Parts: sequence; structure tokens; C-alpha cells
Amino acid sequence: MVKPVNKNNSSVTVILPAFNEGQNIARTVSELLQMYPEYEILVIDDGSLDDTAKLAEAEGARVVRNHVNKGYGASLKQGMRKAKGNIVVFMDADGQHDCKDIARLVKALEDSDMAVGERTAEDMVTVRKPGKWILSTVADFLAGRHIPDINSGFRALYREDGLKYLAILPNGFSLTTTITLAMIKEGRDVEYIPIRISPRAGGKSYVRYFRDGVKTLLLISRVIMLFHPLKIFAPLSFILFLIGGLYTLYTLIFYTNITDTSILLLLSSLGFLFFGLLADQLSNIRRGG
Repeated sequence: MVKPVNKNNSSVTVILPAFNEGQNIARTVSELLQMYPEYEILVIDDGSLDDTAKLAEAEGARVVRNHVNKGYGASLKQGMRKAKGNIVVFMDADGQHDCKDIARLVKALEDSDMAVGERTAEDMVTVRKPGKWILSTVADFLAGRHIPDINSGFRALYREDGLKYLAILPNGFSLTTTITLAMIKEGRDVEYIPIRISPRAGGKSYVRYFRDGVKTLLLISRVIMLFHPLKIFAPLSFILFLIGGLYTLYTLIFYTNITDTSILLLLSSLGFLFFGLLADQLSNIRRGG
């Protein structure tokens, strides 16, 4: 059942994970406080080497400091732990997100469990598009539905829901992907709101496309293993059964014999299927399903 939004605006905390964002943080905090003076603006300074924390505090934000750089996901998790609001908004500190869209995301929570800002194709960096397509295709298959923007960093959700998933959320950039899949696989209502983003005004992005992309694919598999293992084991079983069946047919036609390899492939297929069924039962038991 969807929880009603608390009409008291002070129940909203905007979490800004920031690492060396001295060129952008003051402007972002200032715009937020001018537009939403009743919101809590919480900056998680992730071991910055510049004056990010000092500038954020000077503009009126509440700042929590990590003594060392722990990662984007770790900062968001820290923000959820420290937030005072019952609704949390994840927003980048680099000024790319439009502060006006926060009200739309929070409003959408009246009818959903999480509202996500959906970027347009024009807003995607060109070099990221191939990796984004691969990631989205795999995620759509494993999730069993189309996900418009799998890793958007601009979203609103209930703090208690975010805390529920802390144990499986990674410390890197894949946190947003993981929480999206986790909520979808649990049957939660995730709504997408079209947004536009602006070019980064200063500083630099710390996303590493190949490294973070591989980590994200592994995390997608991990999340699906937690919530729907048959999505992984059933296709593997089918592929092995198909290969084993074709190889058996080939050896029978040309050699009038069934080889050890054929038997091994077919037994492996059954093994993957039964292991997947067992994993699926354990997943349901763990979730109380």
C-alpha cells in the first residue's frame, strides 16, 4: 500500500553527495534554499580536498563529512541515515539537475513508492550511449519490464524504504541502479518523470565508464539473484539443454553414439534448473513470500 505524503514540507530532505564540488556546491545549495526554504538540505562531503564543505555550510546547508572518499553510493547511504525528513531526494551537487523538478518528484510520491527523473536521449553523453543501451537491455530482461532510465541520480523516495535496502546497496555509482531493481522486483510502484539536465558548469565527473559499467552489470545479476534467481538460472538451463540436445542429435546421426559430453551437458541443464528452483524458494522465504 502506498504511503501518503506528509504535507509538512519540512519532512523532505534533499541529499547532495559531493566530492570536490567547490565550483558548483554554493550555487546549488543557494538555489535549493531559495526555492525550498523549508526543506533540509543535506550535503555529504565525501572526503573532498577542496572547500566544498565550507562553501556548503556558508550557504546554509547541513554538512556531514566523510573523512576519506567512500564513494557516491556510500554518501547516499550516509545521507539516508542522517536525514531528518521522511522523504529523501537524491540530487547531484554539480548543478546539472533543475531544482524546480524536485517538487514534481515529491508530488509523484502521492501515487508511487519512488519517483525518478527520466533523462532524454539528448541529455546522455554520446560515449555513454552504447554502454547505457547494453546495461538497459540486460536490466529490462532481468527485471521483466522496461525501465526508462536505470541509473538516474535524481529521484525521490521514502526514507524508510531506502533504509530497508541499505544492506544490498553498493558504495559506488551503481546504488541508483540497485535500488531501482530492488524496488521493481519487490513489486513497488516506481514512476518516471521526464526531466532535462544542464551541462556541468565546472569540476569533473568521476564516473569511469568501463569499470563502473562492469560493476553495474555484476550488481544487476546480484540483485536479481536476491529477488528472482530463476531469471538467471532458467535461461542458462535452457541454453545448456539446447546445446546438449543438438550435440546428442549430431552424434547419433553421424556416430550412432551418445557421448559423455552429451550426457554432461544435459545433466548440467537439469542441475541449473533445480538449483534455480531451490534458490527461488530460498529467496521467497527470505522475503517472507
